[in-house]
Amino acid sequence: MFVNKMKKLIKILLILLGVVLLVTLGFWVFNSMTSEQEEVKEMPSSSSQEITERPQKEEKNLEDELKEKGDQLAEEYPNSLEYRVYDLDTEKTYSYTNDEEDKIYETASIVKVAVAMLLFHEKEAAQEELTDEEAQRMSDMILSSDNEATTALLNESLGGFESLQMIFDDLDMNDTTVNLGNWGNSTTTAKDQMKLLKELYLPSEYITEEAQDYIIDLMTQIDDDQSWGVYAGSDDVSFKNGWLTDGVSGVWIVTSIGKVTQGDKSYLAVALSDENETEEAGRQVIEELVQVTSEYLL
Repeated sequence: MFVNKMKKLIKILLILLGVVLLVTLGFWVFNSMTSEQEEVKEMPSSSSQEITERPQKEEKNLEDELKEKGDQLAEEYPNSLEYRVYDLDTEKTYSYTNDEEDKIYETASIVKVAVAMLLFHEKEAAQEELTDEEAQRMSDMILSSDNEATTALLNESLGGFESLQMIFDDLDMNDTTVNLGNWGNSTTTAKDQMKLLKELYLPSEYITEEAQDYIIDLMTQIDDDQSWGVYAGSDDVSFKNGWLTDGVSGVWIVTSIGKVTQGDKSYLAVALSDENETEEAGRQVIEELVQVTSEYLL
C-alpha cells in the first residue's frame, strides 16, 4: 500500500517537473525569437548596406560640362565665343568662353529685341498705343528678321539709330554701344545681353507685363528657316538669332538669345560668337552648347 502511494507521488512529481521544464523551455524559445527579430529589424539589408557603402558618382558642374563640350567644338569649329546661362529656378549663372571673358561682340540681329523693348517703353511713356504700321513692322522685324522694318522703326518711330543707346544706358548695359552707321554692328557682351533678357522675362520696371508678353509671343513664332541656335534647347522656346558677315573676310558673326522651357523648369541663354568660318559652323556650336545645357537643367 505504501509502495503504491510512493509510486503515485513520484509520478505526480515527474509530471510537475515536466511541466516546469516545458514552461521554462517555452520562455527561452520566445525570448530567443524576440531577440533575433529585433536584430533583424536593426540590421540593414545587404542591398541597402551596399547602397550606403557604394561611393556616389560625383556629378559634374554645368560649367565643367560646357567647358568639355566647348573646348571640343573649338577644335572642330574654330571661332571666338562666349555663352552665358541663367537658371530661372535656382537663379544661378553659368558661363563658358573659348576666348577672353566679357569680350565685345557685334550683335547682328539680336539687337532687334532691344528695338522692340525700346519702342514699347517710349509708347508707354507717351501713353500711346502701337499704330497698325508699327505693329506690322515689329512683327516683320522679329518673325522674319526684316532689316527694312527695323530701320523704319528706328528712324520713323524712335528718332534714329542713336535712340538705341537710351535702352542700353537705362538698363546699365555699360559695355553695349549702338553703331550709328549700321545698327546690326552695335557691340555688346554676353553679360549685358543677359541683363536685357532678364528685363524681358522677369518682372520689369522698364516695360509692362503686357509689353513683355507681346514681344515674347512674337519670339515664339520665328520663321522656320531661322529655327536654330537657342531654338535647339526644347520644344518650348522663345528666341531671336543674328547672323552677319562683312562680305570681305568671309568670317561670320553668329548670335542667339532667348528662353528655353520644359515643364516647370526654364533658363535664359545668350550666345555671342564671331570668327566663324561659316554661318552653319557658328550655328552648330551654339546648338550643341544649348543641348548640353538642356540636358543638365531641364
